[in-house]
Amino acid sequence: AAMALKASGEVNRVGILDFDQHEGDGTDNFIRRLRCDWITHYTAGKHYHFTAQAPGFLDVIPQIVASMVDCQVILYQAGADPHVDDPLGGWLTTEQLWIRDELVFATAAELGVPVAWNLAGGYQTPLRRVLEIHDNTMRACAIAHL
Repeated sequence: AAMALKASGEVNRVGILDFDQHEGDGTDNFIRRLRCDWITHYTAGKHYHFTAQAPGFLDVIPQIVASMVDCQVILYQAGADPHVDDPLGGWLTTEQLWIRDELVFATAAELGVPVAWNLAGGYQTPLRRVLEIHDNTMRACAIAHL
């Protein structure tokens, strides 16, 4: 998506905000291999893994988003798999995921940077638990833009 946006001439800089559980090293490799110095990329999965880290993570979200203020768009990977009950995640509660999304959308809106987001990850059963997390992401986005 970042490459297509750049090729369109619509943007000069793209932010990729990866708040999925996994490291995002494929994105790092892509950026490095293609010398995409016009992409600002941050992946939480590289730095955060434990419930004790959750408050610190939530505290730095506004600064992480603000580091993308010079981007014309932020591509936000809103993963559900960092949830404490996810078999592939395990460090954020439902409330903390809500706060995560609220901070992302509110900060980006304050800075005037549009966000294109996708729902990602989430391997809990029953599936309704994953859908609740994704529903909260949608609600947080809507509230930031009311």
